[in-house]
Amino acid sequence: VAFGNLCQGVDKNDINAAFATARVGSLAIFGKSCPGFDFDTVAFSDECRSLVRQATCYGLNAASHYDSDVVSYKQLAVDVPNMEELGNLACEQARGCFLQVSAAMEACEAENVDFVQDTIDAAEIAYKDRFEDKVAKFAKASKGSLLGDLASMAIDRFSSADDIQDFIEEHLTKGVKSDASAAAAEAQALAKGWCDDGCTSSTARFLEGIFGHMNGGGCDDASEFCGECQSRAASYFARNQLPCCIEKVVQRGIVAYDYVIANYSEALESYGAAVGGGLSASGLAEAQAIRDRVVEEFGCVSAVYSANRPECA
Repeated sequence: VAFGNLCQGVDKNDINAAFATARVGSLAIFGKSCPGFDFDTVAFSDECRSLVRQATCYGLNAASHYDSDVVSYKQLAVDVPNMEELGNLACEQARGCFLQVSAAMEACEAENVDFVQDTIDAAEIAYKDRFEDKVAKFAKASKGSLLGDLASMAIDRFSSADDIQDFIEEHLTKGVKSDASAAAAEAQALAKGWCDDGCTSSTARFLEGIFGHMNGGGCDDASEFCGECQSRAASYFARNQLPCCIEKVVQRGIVAYDYVIANYSEALESYGAAVGGGLSASGLAEAQAIRDRVVEEFGCVSAVYSANRPECA
């Protein structure tokens, strides 16, 4: 697979600024727990070099490309080739980069038996020094909104890394760990199959086509699907089959969803009730409106998909 250069046209000063910020963050987190950790060696060399650089450039490009009040399907269509290039590069290099980062973490653990706890402590200090006041100010300024209420609840519930760890240990039962491990293995197998079958490019061509077809004629907001956008999508499906690569992922997702509902519905309802009980009246109304909107939009997507399922082996 030939890869383009996603950094073409990106201001080098912006790239260097992003890398500099990452270096500062790395030093703050790993400086004491793993003095031998060299961010540049891990992130900008060998297996990770190209992937990290191209992903950074994609992020910078995307921030500019989608910097508008309303994102259109045309904007999505134009960006698909960039997503394709990054996706194909990830298929080729992500595993090697992961192993490179994993080896660096193992080296840190070998040097410092308290590496994990020291790193958590450093992350907590970094959060308190750089973000805690900002989060508190946001929560206060946004009081009565969904995000403001959630921020306030998080601040009240988690005052330290120990609080977060206690919360995780309370809910991370043996069954949850087992299911999480199985889900991770399934995700890895699905990703490998996706890459081996060249699904990134075949999916890109389909998305490029349908996004381009949907744009216009009253369908000018990519955050909305029901209505005119649904009609235009349905007309595209009438002449173009959904790639079996996507169908396979969709079906696996449905199986996973059904499993979660069957095994964790009570816990999810309990969490939902707890969160809902902590919201203000206006925050709760906002959450319910978002839920209703998501349910409606999902119903429209599901209707188009159900009527146009491909025949796959």
